[in-house]
Amino acid sequence: MGGQLTYSSAGVSPVFPFCVWLVTWFGIPALGAAIIVSAISGWAATMLVWRLGTAVGGEELGYGSAILFVVFPGMAISWGLTYCECVGTALAAGALMMMMKKRWLLAGVLGAFATATSPVALMLVPAALVPAVQAIRHRRAPAALLTAVVAPAGFFGFALWEAVQYHDLLFYWHLQHQAWGDTVDFGRSFVRLLLHPWQGGYQGKGWMEWVGLVAVLLACAALHKAKLPGFITAYSLSVFVLLLITNEGLKPRLLTWAFPALIAVAATMKSRSRQTLVTVFAALMVIVFFAYVLLGNTMIQP
Repeated sequence: MGGQLTYSSAGVSPVFPFCVWLVTWFGIPALGAAIIVSAISGWAATMLVWRLGTAVGGEELGYGSAILFVVFPGMAISWGLTYCECVGTALAAGALMMMMKKRWLLAGVLGAFATATSPVALMLVPAALVPAVQAIRHRRAPAALLTAVVAPAGFFGFALWEAVQYHDLLFYWHLQHQAWGDTVDFGRSFVRLLLHPWQGGYQGKGWMEWVGLVAVLLACAALHKAKLPGFITAYSLSVFVLLLITNEGLKPRLLTWAFPALIAVAATMKSRSRQTLVTVFAALMVIVFFAYVLLGNTMIQP
């Protein structure tokens, strides 16, 4: 239309739609299939967050991390509005768990499926580079580079497929920018909204970005205090940086990709304080869900 690309399913990474398509083979309508995929993959993500937290700091930490993940307000959109985050976070958590076990090839394969679910999962690459650099410093073979090389294959493989399909090497990026409005503006739109809290933008209202910023700063403080393994901290911080330098902003749904920060939060809180936070998260989760259902894009794009 006038040389401008418009909305197209080609802009959606393939793993989540493929999972939904598989379930429809059993005669289940697409919406029901999407809900089933979200529920099953969300359960898997929760179990993997529990396993990851347990590997980091024991059973109590694993349990606390999983509970915070389940009720994190951003998950309201993934649980109820059938976005890809349940599948994506399950794959990313699996990749991080394999890094924890030093099973670098399997971590890379899971990472490739994660990056074919959402480009946010590309932040597994800087995570894998942390143990690779550590190995080089200790004059050992940087086996973690295998993860860093294999993990992006899902995203770039999809982008290459679209380049061939639509005869445009940069079709994926052109579509995201022209049809969906996604750009890397290095934080300019984010800062603009912070300076004008009552104005709205692609990220939503400015005051919502202030809420997100405070949450991210608190999460960063928890990551610093908790002293998680370096690759887990690097992954979480990389997700935060990615959201800040793009015009996506700190949307609740996208913040779920930084789920290891919840392990840090759980690790730095006493049991009673953690229970209070779970209650607050659960209440906010209901509010976020109904806000998106009732207000939709008039408030913020999910």
